[in-house]
Amino acid sequence: MSIRLPSLSCILCLATFLNAAEVEKGFTSIFNGKDLTGWEGMPGMWTVKDGAITPKQSTINNWVFWRGGQPADFELRLSFRYHSGNSGVQVRTIEFEPFQSRGYQVEVAPQAKMGLWHHSKAPAKSRHKLALAGEETVYAKDGKKSIKKVADPDKVKSAYKEDDWNDLVVIAKGPTLIQKINGVVFSQLTDHDEKYSTSKGWIAFQDHGKGTKVEFKNIRIRIDK
Repeated sequence: MSIRLPSLSCILCLATFLNAAEVEKGFTSIFNGKDLTGWEGMPGMWTVKDGAITPKQSTINNWVFWRGGQPADFELRLSFRYHSGNSGVQVRTIEFEPFQSRGYQVEVAPQAKMGLWHHSKAPAKSRHKLALAGEETVYAKDGKKSIKKVADPDKVKSAYKEDDWNDLVVIAKGPTLIQKINGVVFSQLTDHDEKYSTSKGWIAFQDHGKGTKVEFKNIRIRIDK
């Protein structure tokens, strides 16, 4: 009696079905795990390897953008694994030049630097560190900053796994942005600054051009506005 093995196409279809089933109710997958369909970066700078979006370790600071829209209020969920260099997840960002981003960024870095919200490429250096791990930060309309320490930063950052996959959640609602890693709130930013705050924009990943090695996968979004 011969045993009939399933074809490769059937296996791939099953894998696709299982991955689709994992997307939470109300969320949409925005990365197919195979190629950069729906994403756009500087030619030759980004690729998909082992089911993850990754930079080709360029010497040029650049971003890859999700072209599915410029959401205002949303919840973004993804998994990332950091190895080296300098990277970040950009939200509500402006593409002021082709593949160059100016806007809010969740730092993707070694554990000691995690929890940072900053304004990538902002002309004002004062917005380089908008909020740090364990902080709830509020910017007034005139740009004045107030900080509330709500948790021990070292304890918060201990939730981050070095050299491993981490789950990132970014929540954007009105002027408030929250980042969670592995279920722990790392920092919260409320930005009323009339000069620099943005209420909607692109989602993008950064390669700072410093030998960056990082991977992004399982990218889902729920758009509320």
